[in-house]
Amino acid sequence: MKENQPQAIAATWPRSVLFATLLFISLMIRIAALLPVAGAPLASDSGDYREMAVQLLSRTHFVPYWPPGMSLYLAPFVAAGAGTMVLRASMLLWWVLFFVGFARLAKDLKIPEGLRLAVLAIFSVTPALIHFSIEPMTQMPAAALLVWALSATVRCVDGAGWGEALLLGGSLGYFSLVRPSALPLAVVLPVVVLLRRRSLSRPLAAVAVAAVMVAAWAVYAHQLCGRWMINNSNGANAYYGNNPWTPLYRTWYFGSHAKLGSDEILQYPEYESVLRSMTAVPEIDRGAAYQKLATAYVLRHPGVFLLRTANRIRCFWGFDIFTAANLRGSGGSGRRWFPVAFVLDAVCYLAIAGFAFFWIAAAPATLWRSWQAWLLTGAIVLYGLPYWVTMSHPTYHFPVLAPLAVLGLVAYRESGSRASRGRGWCAVLVLALIQVEWMFFLTKN
Repeated sequence: MKENQPQAIAATWPRSVLFATLLFISLMIRIAALLPVAGAPLASDSGDYREMAVQLLSRTHFVPYWPPGMSLYLAPFVAAGAGTMVLRASMLLWWVLFFVGFARLAKDLKIPEGLRLAVLAIFSVTPALIHFSIEPMTQMPAAALLVWALSATVRCVDGAGWGEALLLGGSLGYFSLVRPSALPLAVVLPVVVLLRRRSLSRPLAAVAVAAVMVAAWAVYAHQLCGRWMINNSNGANAYYGNNPWTPLYRTWYFGSHAKLGSDEILQYPEYESVLRSMTAVPEIDRGAAYQKLATAYVLRHPGVFLLRTANRIRCFWGFDIFTAANLRGSGGSGRRWFPVAFVLDAVCYLAIAGFAFFWIAAAPATLWRSWQAWLLTGAIVLYGLPYWVTMSHPTYHFPVLAPLAVLGLVAYRESGSRASRGRGWCAVLVLALIQVEWMFFLTKN
């Protein structure tokens, strides 16, 4: 045994160095991207998360419109007087967690080292992953927490100790505060452990940890506004994606466009009237009021809802444009990077999704005898479901890219000579047609 130890170290050391080198290079890429925008105002939702952090620190009473996870993370930095550069740089921690968590999950599922590093290399240069690594938004924390939760689930099923059970509960609890749409996973993943291990203690501990984290925030939110809640935006989002004026394909439109006071809203006078009537509703009750309107509309028009839902599912799998759109709107030198980011995001996404779609479709039936395949598939579906019934956009698929990539690698490993390449190419064709449709609506509007 002792004679083999130097050989074992020699076998693992180069790969460890390669992993660390790739992580280091990915961080240098992100720092290089950070420096030109370090002092720029926070874009998109980032400013709202920072403002909520300020409100939390000031202990003022307010209705939490946004989920609290990102603002709770930013609060210590804001309390220390950190500027936009530090707030952006703080997101690099989530990139490191995502990078390590993906490698951990892939290793747990016995994916070869070379394939793990190849996927991480693609992620390292994908503009969307670079952008969300230096912007205080929820995409990167959600992606990181999901891979750690899935890895902890696999390890708990394999008989790991209490540390993994607590990691499972903690990652799911915080994930639910970052993206409340992840709440079903906080129950389902521990249930998977229960069903596979036939032991109650560890999955119960995981559920308890997640529940305590969510309940602690709910108690605090009750102190802030007098209601038990995580946040108050879900009803509005449901209405934005399910009202008489919601485009059949561009269901995200009212989530980011045609706001009160904008020129765009003049095209929708009846919709504007509804929004203005909502300003008379107390802020604490608006979420429920919007939800009531959305539910009534869906019940009256189930066929249109199903059509929009089918469109939302396809749109969800389009390639990312968020970073390219931000560059195009930034002007100056940033605008010159628009075509590079646009093309590179599409290429990197299709490399990951195309590989996964091909091998998942091509894999033999034995793939679906593996509980791990169902775990990854279930996580993707449960995470995507809230977006498929409200409003959808390719940027929302960001957190499930990692489990999709791992599922594709598992399918590739399981396929061998039994792969049905015909099914695989059919799946790639479907993915390609989704991109054509996405590009059509992108250029049309």
